[in-house]
Amino acid sequence: MKHVQFSRGRYVVRVTVPEELRPIIGKRELVEPLGGDKKTAERNAHGVIAGFLARIEEAREALAAIRPTASAVAKEYYHAELNEDDRSRFELSQDTVVGLNRGTSAIMARNQRLVASGQITGETSEVWAGELVDLWRQNSILPNTPRAELLKLAAQVELDISAVIEARDKGTVAPPEPKSALLTVEEPPAPAPAPQDRGTGETLTSILVAFHTERTAGNRTLADKTMQEHKVALRMFEEFMGGAILARSIKRSDVLAYKQALLQTPNRYAARFPGLTLPRAIKANAKREEPYPTLDPQTINMKWLSHLSTIFKWAANNGHMNDNPAAGIRVDEGKGYKEPSRVPFTQDDLKAIFGSALFKNPAEYGSQQWALLLALYTGARSSSEIARVRLADVYEEQGVNVINLSLASKNVRSKRIVPIHPALVELGFLDYVAKLRDKGGQRLFPDWEPEDKINRWFLRTYKAGVGIHDSRKVFHSFRHTLKTALARYGVNRDVSDLITGHKDQSVGGIYIGDQAVTMVKAMAEALSRVKFDLPIAATK
Repeated sequence: MKHVQFSRGRYVVRVTVPEELRPIIGKRELVEPLGGDKKTAERNAHGVIAGFLARIEEAREALAAIRPTASAVAKEYYHAELNEDDRSRFELSQDTVVGLNRGTSAIMARNQRLVASGQITGETSEVWAGELVDLWRQNSILPNTPRAELLKLAAQVELDISAVIEARDKGTVAPPEPKSALLTVEEPPAPAPAPQDRGTGETLTSILVAFHTERTAGNRTLADKTMQEHKVALRMFEEFMGGAILARSIKRSDVLAYKQALLQTPNRYAARFPGLTLPRAIKANAKREEPYPTLDPQTINMKWLSHLSTIFKWAANNGHMNDNPAAGIRVDEGKGYKEPSRVPFTQDDLKAIFGSALFKNPAEYGSQQWALLLALYTGARSSSEIARVRLADVYEEQGVNVINLSLASKNVRSKRIVPIHPALVELGFLDYVAKLRDKGGQRLFPDWEPEDKINRWFLRTYKAGVGIHDSRKVFHSFRHTLKTALARYGVNRDVSDLITGHKDQSVGGIYIGDQAVTMVKAMAEALSRVKFDLPIAATK
């Protein structure tokens, strides 16, 4: 009988586990002894073998669930290549990229067509289509398909990428739609899980809609980013719970178990394990030879558990839940010393950042230069504050040039007035504002799109380009740098907090110390004390 062996006077079932399934099953071979009696062994062998084969089939299904499809990987590659092209056009300029592509795009497209049709093969075909094939192989996709056939499929995807790049070079507004079957096939949507039958009441999704509606009623606003994080927080919790769940049925033990799951959840799991729910992503990550790092406890507390508790608290206050089952649930971060996740820039860092060719001529400064300078001299946050500044928000108040951060979205204290540092005026910031106004502009940084565009450019490209590789030094470090400088130059803590939005300017901050000195003048005087030795020559 197949899979049954006779050794040392005993019968035994041995079923070899396929190599790709061994990480899931945890064994190279499934073994079960049957004893020494032949008839008994034959009788029992069928059930043992069937059980082993069923176990292997379950492992194969589990592997299929965590393995992305050829189409999914191709689509991710397609968008990544076009995003990289976008980044190049932003950093190098449209004309530079068009010049670089001139003469090479046609050659590239021709060779990709020849690979797709099978007229170019071997090592030459690898040059034009091998990168995507390598991604498929790394993810064990289409393992039985010959590499030559995969190169043909990949070349069709590369052709679609080349078509879009060519259209961008010509200034075409609407890029061509992809033609490759891998890019046009629609992935079957995952069936929407039904609410678990654990009681009666409303689902979390309907409660979130009501919560956001109330929070944005009248003239009140709630940042788009915050609302999106609320949605993600609920989606993650529902994935952990196994589907959409009725709010009134949620127990405190559910949230406690969820907290433990978050500690095992890999960072960016939705992107790293596309199509997998949170529990499946945890399992898939654990099976990796080198698992991805998991969520930081501070991120769990300040984002995912905090958002969940905020929504549950509103639901309890409005009769949708009996109480807030997430109240007080946090990851214990301990009281020992922790290395800061963000640190200020040193003077050498500032010289590197502002000493590059990008800052050589202040008369030619645009969004990138003024964004970094404003971050340093105002301590304002990036996308939630600087990116939202309108030209109308730059004006003179009580003889002081100021920026009104009325659109700041973090909290009420963030909506504040910040004096413009004299160094910015000397470098020509007000002249830059005047030029934008003359052109009929409305926003200070109209090209800060999509959200986080400039701070991501700084983090991913510019910072490393000037030799700063410390992961703790990010765009937000400009804010820490100013706070540190204000303290070093002896600025009162209350005034420093008014400047950086850690204290409410609306009521108690109208007068500071001497009642003849308004907060605007006090902040301007404090900021003027701060000196940064930047290697930039002023235009005035």
